[in-house]
Amino acid sequence: MEYKTYKMKYYRTFLLLFLFISQIAPAQTEEERIEAEIINVQRTVVAKLTGHEPIKGKKRLKSRASASERKLTADFLMNSLKDIGLKPEKHTYNVQDKKKNQYAGSNIYATIPATNGSDEFVIICAHYDTVENSPGAIHNATGIAIAYYVAQKLAQLEERNKNFMIVFFDHWKSNMIGTRLFTKKLQTDGYNVHSMHRSDYMGWDNDEDRAIEMIASNLSLESLYRLESPVPVYKREVATPESRFFSNFGYDTVTLTAELRNADNSPFVRQSEDKYTTVNFKYLASTTNIVYNVMRAMAKE
Repeated sequence: MEYKTYKMKYYRTFLLLFLFISQIAPAQTEEERIEAEIINVQRTVVAKLTGHEPIKGKKRLKSRASASERKLTADFLMNSLKDIGLKPEKHTYNVQDKKKNQYAGSNIYATIPATNGSDEFVIICAHYDTVENSPGAIHNATGIAIAYYVAQKLAQLEERNKNFMIVFFDHWKSNMIGTRLFTKKLQTDGYNVHSMHRSDYMGWDNDEDRAIEMIASNLSLESLYRLESPVPVYKREVATPESRFFSNFGYDTVTLTAELRNADNSPFVRQSEDKYTTVNFKYLASTTNIVYNVMRAMAKE
């Protein structure tokens, strides 16, 4: 009897202590919940792309530069898109440049269809290859992680008034061959492209202001990003090669980067130290949420 009484007192004390701690512990805000959700997804993507974790079996990537490592990466991206309910495809190519150099590769893409029969496509893209001997965390596993998470969330929307296409480009380091050939495919196949959006160099935030730098081809797109951004947005003055190329095809385009103009960018880009451990995942999550909110707004238009 005494044992039972002691046991009852013990459980009562434990319950009261639990309730007390629950009341004084700060409740997680919605912003914190969203940030944690994004980071949970993106840590895995970046870890596998950079060799921080095995990408297949016990195989770890050293970089995404060689043909074998790029194939492993392409297969991983295909499977990752399947995991979120999409039907990815490979756009394969085997071409020769003017100097007789041969390039064989695969762009990976998947469509998230409109629910209202629209023929407009919003393209969300990033390149997945790296220079040799670089794990390519900030350049550009983080761009892949942004596009992947945004694709996952867009696929869950009940209504989409536009089609969305997620594209992971191969051969960026080789004169953007993958980007060039896929953009030509879009034109040849007659896609009605609303706009093209890409992220690069995103994952370093030394001053912790979460600011981004942006170049947009028209005021409407620029305004939409500014409207959805709770952090400083600096206007990029110099066009990137990709943005110029997209514009040459008549496509409206947006490029997001870290604060390159304010020198708040990773000092390890294109080097062996561009590793998983250098990525600021809170900053990456902040930018990702901005991109998703922009896409969700466009889905409602």
